[in-house]
Amino acid sequence: MNVSIVLADDHPLLLAGNQQFLKSKGYKIIAIATNGNEAYNAVLKHQPKLAILDFDMPIQNGLEVAKQC
Repeated sequence: MNVSIVLADDHPLLLAGNQQFLKSKGYKIIAIATNGNEAYNAVLKHQPKLAILDFDMPIQNGLEVAKQC
């Protein structure tokens, strides 16, 4: 599968688990982020097909990032 993904979560275990699971299914994780600003910048820089954003992150939440994108 050649779907590029930006993955954002402020909880290290959830981030690592989701990253490992998605990679095992053949998805390409092109960037990871631990807060809303990092997520927003990663989406702008990498232009992924999909962004998986945690709703409750520091600085900006996932909904705010999605609206800005």
